[in-house]
Amino acid sequence: MRKYKTALYVLMLVPFLMSAAAFGFLPERIPAHYGFDGIVTRYGSRWEVFIGPVLYSACGLFMILMGRFAKKQEPDGDNNEKVIIISGIVLMLLFNVLTVRSLFTAYRQAENLYAEFDLIKVMFSLIGIALIIIGNVMPKLKRNSIAGLRTKWSLSSEEAWRKSQRFGGILFMITGFLLLLGNVWFFPRDWSLLLSSILFIISVLVSVVYSYCAARQRGR
Repeated sequence: MRKYKTALYVLMLVPFLMSAAAFGFLPERIPAHYGFDGIVTRYGSRWEVFIGPVLYSACGLFMILMGRFAKKQEPDGDNNEKVIIISGIVLMLLFNVLTVRSLFTAYRQAENLYAEFDLIKVMFSLIGIALIIIGNVMPKLKRNSIAGLRTKWSLSSEEAWRKSQRFGGILFMITGFLLLLGNVWFFPRDWSLLLSSILFIISVLVSVVYSYCAARQRGR
């Protein structure tokens, strides 16, 4: 468990280090906010590059606290805490990528975000990677009140919980691969948001329906 927590703390620190290293190379006035069309809507001071790292660190600390609380929900061992910490590591990896993107656009003073790269495709590709990792750890998660595919049906019994996490984990991994492959190679730019959202929503709805079926099978 210590190595996972160490990795999480390191990933929480990296955005600060990257921002500090890039700070001296940034212009005094940088793009601070983009609209949905990718055009800059506000400029701000270069000191604003540290806002993201502060928020990311707060999110990492929240995941650590969640892990400790989830551990208390588990009679023996620290499996729940381990799974949540791993999920936090995945989240911090995404935040590190966002930090690189933010520093790059600040340095370039990019007025049109989409001219630099397709933000929607990048974001859903990262979500795809996150779903693959989360789906892989979901079957290891024991019943708790915080994390996992939590519905009133999956929480109804240990058997329903086990089946729901296994099914949901497999479906999330498949959805993650489809999101990653689709946004990297196949989805047209104008359809990326719609197709990615549909895939994600379908995976969630199917997982919820399966948890209901798993609970009903036990009740027969």
